[in-house]
Amino acid sequence: MTGRIPQNFIDEVLRRTDIVDLIGASIRLKKTGKNYSACCPFHNEKSPSFSVNREKQFYHCFGCGASGNALSFVMQHEHREFIDGLEYLASKAGMSLPETSQQQNQVSRQPLYDILEAATQFFEQQLQSSPQRDKAQAYLQKRGLDSATIQQWRIGYAPAGWDNLVKTLATTPEKQALLLEVGLIVHQEQRDSYYDAMRERVIFPIRDSRGRVIAFGGRVLDDSKPKYLNSPESPIFHKGEELYGVYESKQAKQNFSKVMVVEGYMDVIAVHQAGLPFAIATLGTATSTTHLERIFRSVPEVVFCFDGDNAGRKAAWRALESTLPTLKEGVGANFVFLPDGHDPDSLVKAEGTEAFNQRLREGLSLADFLFNHLSIDLRLDSLEGKSRLASLAKPFIEKVPVGVYRQLLWQRLSQLTGLDEQALKSAMPLAPPPVANINHETTKTASTPQPKRHYLTVTNPPKLRSLAGRSSLSDKAIQLLLQQPNAVLNLDINRLALSPDTELLREVWRFCESQPESTSISILGAWQGTEEGQHLQALAEDTAFIPALNVEEELHDILNQLKVHQLNALLQQPSLGLAETMRLKKELKALIATLAKK
Repeated sequence: MTGRIPQNFIDEVLRRTDIVDLIGASIRLKKTGKNYSACCPFHNEKSPSFSVNREKQFYHCFGCGASGNALSFVMQHEHREFIDGLEYLASKAGMSLPETSQQQNQVSRQPLYDILEAATQFFEQQLQSSPQRDKAQAYLQKRGLDSATIQQWRIGYAPAGWDNLVKTLATTPEKQALLLEVGLIVHQEQRDSYYDAMRERVIFPIRDSRGRVIAFGGRVLDDSKPKYLNSPESPIFHKGEELYGVYESKQAKQNFSKVMVVEGYMDVIAVHQAGLPFAIATLGTATSTTHLERIFRSVPEVVFCFDGDNAGRKAAWRALESTLPTLKEGVGANFVFLPDGHDPDSLVKAEGTEAFNQRLREGLSLADFLFNHLSIDLRLDSLEGKSRLASLAKPFIEKVPVGVYRQLLWQRLSQLTGLDEQALKSAMPLAPPPVANINHETTKTASTPQPKRHYLTVTNPPKLRSLAGRSSLSDKAIQLLLQQPNAVLNLDINRLALSPDTELLREVWRFCESQPESTSISILGAWQGTEEGQHLQALAEDTAFIPALNVEEELHDILNQLKVHQLNALLQQPSLGLAETMRLKKELKALIATLAKK
């Protein structure tokens, strides 16, 4: 298969793909020196052993041994075949597979499209002719869908009963295997029989941008769970990439300047029916960076339209975090929060198309949503509030690609805090705000009562000795850990002997190793109320501290310098033997040579 595609084409696809951006869209990566680390997506682990190198465009897990480039990651992580994975990366890079390979790929997938089309026709027919159709038709009528809309979206019905679809479509072993592959039927191993995955549900076909049915969503007609059931992943359906309503929006043949993201099938359909055919929805997943990249290739603006309840606010915040890395020049995002008790479906019916469209035009900008949310609980008329806002906002702004929009965010933060932009950029970030209780009125003033935040604290912090005699090198190392706690993951402090001047450093180091998600706030909380805690607080507030550009590298140098001090101290011992003296001198000489190269 690989021989049919020129190697220079594969090389060019990989050259245009940034492996950190690719993997970072699927798992949470943390910068650790020159590399990025995370818990391995290919095996269960508690401590990160998965490393990604941007310079070499390569990943490797020191736990299970998984490794490779961007293409192998897509194949391993998303269970794609070679051609499918290459086509996915090529499309993201704005490239198309050579014609012969595309044709071969289409032929190999065509039986899956054929069986899904047959299933769509079966469900459509059941909505019109099944003896049980009345309940489904009554539901659609109650939701305000006319016959033209039902036909346009190819809405159908899966009747009650275990094997209606099996009996109709699984007429050969080949078709049975295809139905299994796309998740429309399920194998019952004990009886060695098959039954329908969708039963007694209204069926919403999910189509790709070319109009081919690639999956289904089904809604129950009673109170049973789950309320919605989606097709599982298959060779032609990857829910983290697809968007419901994209094909139907294209069919409207209008030039849109924006896309509106809503939360469900009925919201999309209702807004389209009301005359606003630019609504789409994700398919059981949060809005991802991959979704946003796809949207911004078509339109310059995305409007997130969510319910005004806490769940809607949390979904919006997750969408904001996914949007930040995609904010290049010329694109933007806005947020609309609907009144309590309404979703887009109900609101567009209640107030009409023009009033609903006006809401979209008056949405909250991404910058307003970002800074309003981060300002919750803060008094921006105080030095403490301004300092806290600067620390909270910095990691979010740094997710935005370097360019005009990122610079404007720094300027906005500078206006809110009164701090110089350069000072803001060099400030040490603190923990990002929790999103469990996002206030419903993000546009309220800072004086409005808001829910309190809670951070990790340790009720019984480690008991350490007096601070007297602790070296400035240890203090500098602790300040670096406060800046970037996960820098310990690729370094080893065990080569340092335990001594009074490194005791607190070792304890903080152990804390960071045991809690990879720790932040400067959680470190300070662990020693709160102790003498050591006061010292840590003073180090965190030290205005003379200059944040490091490469924390891991500086920590490595400090460990070497501390080791030099310890070796010098050992060499002063009169009882030291000749062999041990020579060994220590050799080790000391090597360390000094290493430091001299810096």
